[in-house]
Amino acid sequence: MGGPRRDHGIPRERRVSLEDVRHLELRYSRARPQKMEICVEYVGGRIKVFEVDRGLVERLIVQLEDQEA
Repeated sequence: MGGPRRDHGIPRERRVSLEDVRHLELRYSRARPQKMEICVEYVGGRIKVFEVDRGLVERLIVQLEDQEA
């Protein structure tokens, strides 16, 4: 089938390897309690900020903690 190969719904050319990430930071503000910012600094100095739903991050953390148990 034509088009880019997809894994987990993300086109191959859009996936990011964590090996390319130098620093990852989550920011939370009480002024906007339902939103969080994920700040990613890539190798080479490029920085990108993503705004995400706080509930999504909380569910992800719970899932990760459950995997460790």
